[in-house]
Amino acid sequence: MHSRLRHFRAALLLLASSTVVFWIVSFWFPINDYLVFLSSESVADYEVLLKTFVAIYISFCVINLLVAALFITPISSTMKFWLTVSPAAVLLITPFIAAIPLAIRFSDRNYFEVFQAMFRLIRFTKADTFALALGCILLATALNIWAAFMVRRSNFADKVPSKLLYRYLIYTAVVVMISGIFTAANLYNSTLRGLDRVSCQNYSVRALPTLDDDVPAFLSDLMLFGQSAGTKLTQDSFVTFSMISRQYFAALNSDVDPGSLAQLEANVALAKERVDQICSEFGPETGQAETTE
Repeated sequence: MHSRLRHFRAALLLLASSTVVFWIVSFWFPINDYLVFLSSESVADYEVLLKTFVAIYISFCVINLLVAALFITPISSTMKFWLTVSPAAVLLITPFIAAIPLAIRFSDRNYFEVFQAMFRLIRFTKADTFALALGCILLATALNIWAAFMVRRSNFADKVPSKLLYRYLIYTAVVVMISGIFTAANLYNSTLRGLDRVSCQNYSVRALPTLDDDVPAFLSDLMLFGQSAGTKLTQDSFVTFSMISRQYFAALNSDVDPGSLAQLEANVALAKERVDQICSEFGPETGQAETTE
């Protein structure tokens, strides 16, 4: 009885492992837009490497789910062990192996700098998301290894009583539901990130006004970038930048005292800095708007 239950538990661990890695994969959605960036001239030297990286991680999610389904079949525990360990090993070593040719290419940089730069190209540009990505890789690897050794220590000959079987079916349904909610949330967040990315890309290629007559159109574009952004933070930042800039532009053509004008100018600088800080999250892809349209 305990052997078969271990197989159920191992399958749930693989489901959890795929869900964890999907958080990383969700940063590449919509996948077509990201592949367009990987095919652009700015990353042409790394296109094959990065596309292979992406393909391996997406494949891991799918393969893990297929192997989890095999855990309810009577195939040998040894086969299940290797089907579980092998994807985990590939998942773990892929980023470290992928960084080696880049480190050789940029010999004036240390390996960790190149490693972190590579993660910027796969959209983990902030320190916290970079750390979470590494944490997810380690956690998913640990879950797979845990599942592998769980089935290695058991066979599949015993039969589970109906009472326990129904209980584990309920456990499975709960885990599937939680994984489904987590996956849906990641897909939703990736959609919002995608809208933010487009707004920042459009902003990065929008020429700054050189004449007073061009200022209203520029400020209207800022407002549009904010309204079309995904997250409220990005929306508010663009809208605030536009509104404060309008106040400053209007003050330039009125009898505002120098102190108030200086304060408005400082507010514009802070608003712009905030937008630049938010858009810096999208790193290398900022400025690719013309390519992706």
